[in-house]
Amino acid sequence: MFFSRMENFLEKNIEGFFNRKFSSNLQMAEIEKIIDRILIRQKKRVNRAIFVPDKFTITMSDEDFNQLNNIETQNHLKLFLYKSVIQKDYFMETLPTIHIIKSPKFKLGVCEITAKFNSDKTSDTDNDNVNDLEQGTIIVPNLDIKEITNPSHKQQALNFASLTIIEGPDKDSYLAFGCNQIHLGRRDKNEFLLTDVNVSRLHAYITFEHGRHILRDANSLNGTFVNDRPITNFCLCPGDIIQIGNTRIVYDLI
Repeated sequence: MFFSRMENFLEKNIEGFFNRKFSSNLQMAEIEKIIDRILIRQKKRVNRAIFVPDKFTITMSDEDFNQLNNIETQNHLKLFLYKSVIQKDYFMETLPTIHIIKSPKFKLGVCEITAKFNSDKTSDTDNDNVNDLEQGTIIVPNLDIKEITNPSHKQQALNFASLTIIEGPDKDSYLAFGCNQIHLGRRDKNEFLLTDVNVSRLHAYITFEHGRHILRDANSLNGTFVNDRPITNFCLCPGDIIQIGNTRIVYDLI
């Protein structure tokens, strides 16, 4: 009966609560557990994609605030959000924002987390570019390369994904990346430089949109494939195998 009452209480609130039995500082794992629960409970479907909140406010005691209100905590929680969204095959409308505040009402080791969408609404019109499904994966229409490579689109480098070559002349080559755009091909200035002669100079590129990595073919001569299927644009999931030329690359989280 006690657990039933507690579950009903949590379901009626958008906040997540975690009360520790002993008086000790708030731990990052506790905050992550609450945020993960919020993502599941506050998700909503737009067309055939599932969006989750991207604005979080964490309220805690003065002492916990003094310990956790720093850039390291912000980056740690953002990395957790990025990876959790990708693992669950969700989307975020914008890059996440996290606000940490303090209140004398809270005891050491106790926090309250509220979450909402950065915009007032997540509408079909706002997200028309996330609208088609293929084998459970979102396919995103192509965008102009010049628009995407505009410096205003670049974000702080927080690495949470990777590309690893498993077959081809550059086998075992590895790249860790995050929100930044990645270009693949034989050009010297590509972030992921390949020597495969069957790969174009700029063969494909990866953008970060709605909290997901989107692989786009750059009008390459021999085409781009994911899991042995030709693609133009493809929303990547952990374990997907990208093939360009004779090179096979696995996309994963780190």
